[in-house]
Amino acid sequence: MDDERFNRWVYSSFALGHVVQYMVPLVQGLGKLDSKLVYEDGEYLKLAHEDRKHPDVTSEVSERLTISYLWVLGAYEIIRTLDQRLREDPSLAKENFRTRVNELKRRYARLRIPLAKLEPSREYQDVDGPIALPAMHTELGISWQISKSTYINRRELSDEFLLFLEDFTNDLKESAG
Repeated sequence: MDDERFNRWVYSSFALGHVVQYMVPLVQGLGKLDSKLVYEDGEYLKLAHEDRKHPDVTSEVSERLTISYLWVLGAYEIIRTLDQRLREDPSLAKENFRTRVNELKRRYARLRIPLAKLEPSREYQDVDGPIALPAMHTELGISWQISKSTYINRRELSDEFLLFLEDFTNDLKESAG
């Protein structure tokens, strides 16, 4: 597991207690899964091409793909709820964070909808296919192809979420103090 990354998730998760206390342990759990997935994808990408074909390795990739799928769905729900709460009570965050969380929700939705509903996101129905096809990014790991030329990588999504949480944490600390 990438311990440094996990520590970043834990530290930044506490800012969500400002919005919904129950989100803190959920985000910490997602952070732990993310930290494991990042590490395991990295180890996989170090393997020689021939070693990647071993049945144990393909089984591990299949498991990581499933966990990544579930991770995206779980992270989306946290982000969706956060967006909803910040819209309901704008005093919980500055406008730039309300805008950022809404943009993050839309970015996640582009992948989440074809993963969960087997249909393209309404916003991209003219360009995206109905199914997100699993893929492997050569540097970042598990990804999905959502259109002929568009891939969405789980690591990039998690990096965006983590950066948002870190910025939100820093802003709350500055405002408090």
